[in-house]
Amino acid sequence: MTLRRSHMIRHSRDTIAVLALLSACAFSPAAQAHDGPHGPTMMAQVERAVMVGLQVNIRLTLTGLGGPLVLQAMYVPGATVQFDAPVAVNFAEDVPTRATVTFATPPPASFILFLDFGVAGQGAVTVIPSPV
Repeated sequence: MTLRRSHMIRHSRDTIAVLALLSACAFSPAAQAHDGPHGPTMMAQVERAVMVGLQVNIRLTLTGLGGPLVLQAMYVPGATVQFDAPVAVNFAEDVPTRATVTFATPPPASFILFLDFGVAGQGAVTVIPSPV
């Protein structure tokens, strides 16, 4: 009987230790620091990216997954991006848009296109251009 009771006490202690550890993780300041917005509620999909000389012509679709958003800027480090701004994206709406990225040297095999939605945050999409 003592062996069984000792086993039950050890099992209870292990259970309490696990629960205490989980509680500490769930209620830690680091976990609570991420309660705010994480970025815009949208999805960006590159439909086509074609390399022409030092430029990449991109056709992408933005899909709103939350409240209305306004795409204010696009940028690629080390390049210039031209597009018709601003682009409004509403909930459950697919909005096609085009951009031209110009590099000073031949474009890389892949790069990140950053999407700036102002106070709503930023998003990014990977672009893998194909030759003409």
